[in-house]
Amino acid sequence: MEKWEMWTFCNDVPGVGVRVLYMALPVMMAAAAHVVVIRYDLLWRLKVPIDLGWTIRGRRVFGNNKTWRGALVMIAGSSAAMTLQQRLRLPSLELFDYGRVNAGLCGGLLGLGFVLGELPNSFLKRRCGIRPGKQAEGAKYWLCTLLDQVDSVVGCLLLLAIVWLPPWEVVVMALVLCSLVHIAFNFVFVWMGLKGRAL
Repeated sequence: MEKWEMWTFCNDVPGVGVRVLYMALPVMMAAAAHVVVIRYDLLWRLKVPIDLGWTIRGRRVFGNNKTWRGALVMIAGSSAAMTLQQRLRLPSLELFDYGRVNAGLCGGLLGLGFVLGELPNSFLKRRCGIRPGKQAEGAKYWLCTLLDQVDSVVGCLLLLAIVWLPPWEVVVMALVLCSLVHIAFNFVFVWMGLKGRAL
């Protein structure tokens, strides 16, 4: 990146941040819908663990908290939300031209990236003997806490790159801001009694 481009980015950090949050809005809306689905136990027939109860050396692959219901809500909800963004069009907030992409596909990729991004972390936690919804102790706590916040963000960015490759400043901003949003949702889950702890 040229020095002038770097200077421009550094002087427009708030603007980039707002656009990143707008890009992440479909996932946030899907996550909010997921909270409602869990709270009222909607779509209960789909509340089936993604790992179907399978184990490796006596330990679950992902655990009961990763369900097909959650995957469906995140993917479909994010797809629908980005389709709505495309219809309403706010070009000043778009990081790329929403009018030239398949919004349903882009939103779906964001939702799928969120779901897939969390699975490796869940897999590692089960291997370490950490139960779903619980947290590691000691030195592992900080590593697991960091992974908990950034894994889904990384997943979203990787799958979105199939249709749009985000520049480095967007990646950095997304890792920071979206991780903070993730923490905020954790507090909502705790407040609603759906999770034991936020961090």
